[in-house]
Amino acid sequence: MHYWFRAGLCIALTFSSVSTAALAKNAPVVVTEQARAVPGGRSVQVAVAQTEIKSNINASMLAEATGGGLLGGLLAASQNAARTKKAEAAIEPIRVAMTGFDADALAVSATQTGLAGLGWMNSTPPVFTRDSSMLGRSAVLDAGANAQVAFIEYTYDLSPDFVTVRVVASIDFANKAIGTANPAKPETRLLPKNLAFHQTITAIVALPATGANMQANAALWAADGAKLARAALTKAFSQIGALMPRALTLTDADITALTAKDHKRTTLYGFTGRLVPTNTSGTLLWNDGDGGPGFIVAQSL
Repeated sequence: MHYWFRAGLCIALTFSSVSTAALAKNAPVVVTEQARAVPGGRSVQVAVAQTEIKSNINASMLAEATGGGLLGGLLAASQNAARTKKAEAAIEPIRVAMTGFDADALAVSATQTGLAGLGWMNSTPPVFTRDSSMLGRSAVLDAGANAQVAFIEYTYDLSPDFVTVRVVASIDFANKAIGTANPAKPETRLLPKNLAFHQTITAIVALPATGANMQANAALWAADGAKLARAALTKAFSQIGALMPRALTLTDADITALTAKDHKRTTLYGFTGRLVPTNTSGTLLWNDGDGGPGFIVAQSL
């Protein structure tokens, strides 16, 4: 299950041209050469709204199976509630064992690593926040001195079967100028169609050998002060930092190549994408469907 994800006329015109890699209703997938330099500068905000690792569930399909309606909806809601309760009970020992683990620092570090070699970002050190709402982001745009803000939000969780730890970075570039947004509702600057850029990067780290038993897998993650969970999250955040420069420097030609039919579409740990050749460890996918666009990297501890 995919989860979660978002100064003048010359600036508005600079970012109004949409790359050929983007659909009209969505944000561009490519930061073009013309869009890399921003008159008025670009700042960076890193957001981690959560304060502890989350559990995920496979949403119930009972509503669809029963043809929808009130009864189907009630049955699905009941099953989802039961699954959530079971997942929350299983994850609690992991949360306790992870006390003191600083995922916020890992998010900031991954961002700094990912942007370090991109001189055109011309960004000040990232500012950390827990508010990733559209209203909060709109307020940042209004209060800041820069013409554009790169909003990078991180989420992290355990898969429904507790086999993997997943970290997702959602990267949005938003302009301070209203442009095509609704002047009466400046938060609409954060709608996909008004963003200057959007991609996600997903990093998945799996237990080396597991079964399907949630409780047994949870015990492995929690053992020895959550040693494996800490290592997996550290690796996942690091993978995002390593992939970020590639994600931000893709060209239209790169997107065409990544989405070519000869790149087999495959599903890995619940995420689907096209296989991308890589010399690094693990498996790399390009997601051009639901939850995308963006890279997905998966490997075992």
